[in-house]
Amino acid sequence: MLGTDDEDAIRSLLARLYDAWARGDGDGYAACFAEKSDYITFNGMLLRGRAANARLHGALFQRFLKGTRLSAEIVDLELLAIDVALVHTAGTGRRKGYQTYVLVKSDAGWMIRSFQNTRVQPFSVRITRWAQNRGRH
Repeated sequence: MLGTDDEDAIRSLLARLYDAWARGDGDGYAACFAEKSDYITFNGMLLRGRAANARLHGALFQRFLKGTRLSAEIVDLELLAIDVALVHTAGTGRRKGYQTYVLVKSDAGWMIRSFQNTRVQPFSVRITRWAQNRGRH
């Protein structure tokens, strides 16, 4: 069971993550991740390590993501081990998406070890649901 202190620390970590994004701070954003981390972007790009994360986001914040904000709500927060947590969030912005975080706790506190962002593709979801329902007949 996740204690109140750990839950507060995890929520604070995500708040720092969102704040760094809003400020366009690639280094600050990447600082929320463990040195050894995996990051899968919404379009399937895989980043390995904090430095790669900082480089990509630093560049994106200068142009394509300049002035943008993250907007997501925690939908599930579960302690998998004393020092490992699983967090699912749902994007609440213009484009719907789901995010999965694996967090690890160390002496430095909670850090993101693995992250995956999946953007909802409405047409693809409809086709998949249609195929699923057809398969039941």
